[in-house]
Amino acid sequence: MGKLIKKMILILSFHNLSETAKTKKQLDIANAHAANTTLVPNLTPTPASVITLINKQTGYYNQRDALMAQMKQVTENIHKNGAAINDIIVDQWRSQTQTALVSDTASAKLLGYGIKNVDSGHLTTDEEAAKNILLSSHPVVVGINVNTHDEHILTIHNSITGKRGIPKGILRIDIYGYTGAAGVVIADLAALIALGGGYLGEATKGKFVNTFNGSTNGKTEYYVAVYVDKKTKKPTTQSPVAYGIIN
Repeated sequence: MGKLIKKMILILSFHNLSETAKTKKQLDIANAHAANTTLVPNLTPTPASVITLINKQTGYYNQRDALMAQMKQVTENIHKNGAAINDIIVDQWRSQTQTALVSDTASAKLLGYGIKNVDSGHLTTDEEAAKNILLSSHPVVVGINVNTHDEHILTIHNSITGKRGIPKGILRIDIYGYTGAAGVVIADLAALIALGGGYLGEATKGKFVNTFNGSTNGKTEYYVAVYVDKKTKKPTTQSPVAYGIIN
């Protein structure tokens, strides 16, 4: 009776690793091949070329993280600066102008102020502000939590208020997504759909949870949040494209 010989089968468990751990393991393997060329002669591609690719990938990760941090900071600056401008005009200038002009409606209009119960179809100041937010704002994906395996948690704010609440006249926030390689440049929702992306679901109170089945680990999920008009039930404004790595 012949002796049973077990065949060695190599495995690589990359899919359960974080980006950092995965890159380190890949680099360790490439360095080990480079230091022990006699064990697997004439390896193709060469260890040196693969090490170059890994180092390039690390550079891409660093560049992406820097850009995401920059985008987050710029978004925060927009919210703070916008709030400061709004506070000055609404809370300070308006009261000073009210005191100076008394009942001079012509001068008030000249300076750009509306008159309560007269302008804009008898809208109050608060209603006018809500209407302006509806017309000029859009959703922003301010954060994507990627720390949970096979899950992304999105946080969506309004571009003007910096808060999770949606403007009056907006029915809901729809979320669209596309799964692809890192570094894909996607301009807007139309481009995302053209690539094969589609509707994922509806955000609730500024949050959306997207789960994956494990087959997409290591890929990048791109997102666009869209305001849906309450009357027309159609998309109005949309967020800039946001993205996160699937772990």
